[in-house]
Formats: sequence, structure tokens, C-alpha cells
Amino acid sequence: DGVRVGCGVLLEPEKTSKGSKKAKKSQKTKKTKSSTAQRVLNAVIGTYPDYDGDLIVSGDIEITFDEYVIDFRFNGKGLEAGCGPGCGVHIHTGTTCSDADLVGGHYWAPADTEDPWINDVTYYDSDYFGNAIGQF
Repeated sequence: DGVRVGCGVLLEPEKTSKGSKKAKKSQKTKKTKSSTAQRVLNAVIGTYPDYDGDLIVSGDIEITFDEYVIDFRFNGKGLEAGCGPGCGVHIHTGTTCSDADLVGGHYWAPADTEDPWINDVTYYDSDYFGNAIGQF
């Protein structure tokens, strides 16, 4: 298990109406050929709670999914330079980044299947400056 350096809470995107400066929470959906509504979740990445290293991590994640398919896109900055292969990005069970004990373990369902977050698909390579982008 590597050192956890970044954390973000997945939330539904906010929409701003043209006539109002107030942001309203709404569920963003897309329609596929099969008319299955897709949901979108976003996270803004910051430093992992209780991380005491020198990295200043930032970035964002967008996940689009329905009951059959998931599209996971990430953009990270301030990561360990030249990290990889083996540096990973994962979804955890927690709903906060304020307390390391509440971030939880890897999230996946059903729980009796193999953990999808421990394979090469969710790993990234960062560049010389500690930047990484990816999609799976």
C-alpha cells in the first residue's frame, strides 16, 4: 500500500441558471443509445488528510456512469515526479477528506468480487513535474 497524498469527495455537478448567480445542485444526466441515463460525479482533489510530506497535490476527477459502464477521467498536479508504474487513483468508501480514519477502504460492489482498484488499469505515470492525466 502506497502513501496516500490526495483526496477529493465525489459530488454531483452544480449548475448555475442564467438568471441567477446562485449555484443549484442538480443531477447531470446524458442519454445513451439504449436510453439509459448516465450520472456524472466530480471531485476536486486536494491534499490527503494527515499527509505530512512535501507534495502539494491538486487536480480533478470526473466519473460518468450508468448501471453498465463507467468512464473515469483524472487530472493531477503536484504528484511525485516520475512516479510509475504503480502510482494509483482509487474510489474509497468514505464521504469526507477531513479525517483520514473516515476516508475508508477501496469502494466496489459487489464486495464478493475482486477489488478493481488494485490492477494496472487504475495506475498512472506522472511526468517530470508531477503531472498526470488519465482515463479508464
